[in-house]
Amino acid sequence: MHPFPHRYTVVLANRQLLAAPRDPIALGSPPQFGGDNTRWSPEELLVGAVLECLWTTFEAYARRDTLTIHDWSGTGTAVLDRGPKVPVFTSITLAVELEVDAGEEEHGRLLLTKADKQCIVSNALNVPITLQVTVRGRPARAAG
Repeated sequence: MHPFPHRYTVVLANRQLLAAPRDPIALGSPPQFGGDNTRWSPEELLVGAVLECLWTTFEAYARRDTLTIHDWSGTGTAVLDRGPKVPVFTSITLAVELEVDAGEEEHGRLLLTKADKQCIVSNALNVPITLQVTVRGRPARAAG
């Protein structure tokens, strides 16, 4: 890891997020605000950032503990509702499915819970985030 502080720069130009050398991300309003489904909305990017932060934080802990991850998938769902002055996110739910070696299910669950508490992006938000975890163990293959 690089020493702190870290700096991140993103440019918004022509309705695209740019952070060279990465591919641009086309942006627009979501359908709920009169946009369409062809571009990423700020709301979707926020939910995606929380989900990806959980994954990268978990991945770092799993690598440190040499936990083998066979499969990981997650779905993030946020609820935006009317607030006192402006719409606000009232909840974000992250549903994660994880497959690890049989016998390591609790270890995987504990690392996911720890990653959830340590996620930099989640900790920057003022919204309750709920983690729903399903962990499966993959049986060892018989030698032969």
